[in-house]
Amino acid sequence: MESIQMLNDYIIHEYTMGILPYYSDNGELFSIVLEQYRVVKVALSPIKIMNDSCIFYGSDMDGRKASAHSIFAGKKMMPVMVSEKYRLCMIPVCSPYKPKCVWVAYQHVVDIMDDEGQALIVFTNHNKAKVELTKRTLHTKLGIAARLVSTYDLRYERITEGLRQSSVAEGTELYKIDPEKFKE
Repeated sequence: MESIQMLNDYIIHEYTMGILPYYSDNGELFSIVLEQYRVVKVALSPIKIMNDSCIFYGSDMDGRKASAHSIFAGKKMMPVMVSEKYRLCMIPVCSPYKPKCVWVAYQHVVDIMDDEGQALIVFTNHNKAKVELTKRTLHTKLGIAARLVSTYDLRYERITEGLRQSSVAEGTELYKIDPEKFKE
């Protein structure tokens, strides 16, 4: 059997499909990361990978959660928009702070099947993963994630459209800047 590569750090990216917790031989909480083309072990907990990835893309988990709660007031266990630019949205299958929390990348879920009352996820690479959640609940979480992603897309679209409409057409003359005017 092929051994799985062990990494000391990890940032979620477009090929990240899921993050699963596992305990090392020493009892430390680490992660198994399912990617589209490989599987890696990471010497960090899933929540640490999530927070590090959020920070890498410009915020932290608390900021991402606060933003999601401003869109969906009163909801719990919200998806986390790790990066708006790259549309990276991760869904927790239970409370994010529980050690057993599995994270699923919204954009990589192709189908969900029922496997004896639990959700069996079919990913974009046709691999499957069973999670401790019902098919119906996971469908609901995917719908919320889709709304979160589309809300950010619509916000950006509205801002850029508003800027376009309020822009004033100017002539084609060259701006001339006199550096002497900017000296103190």
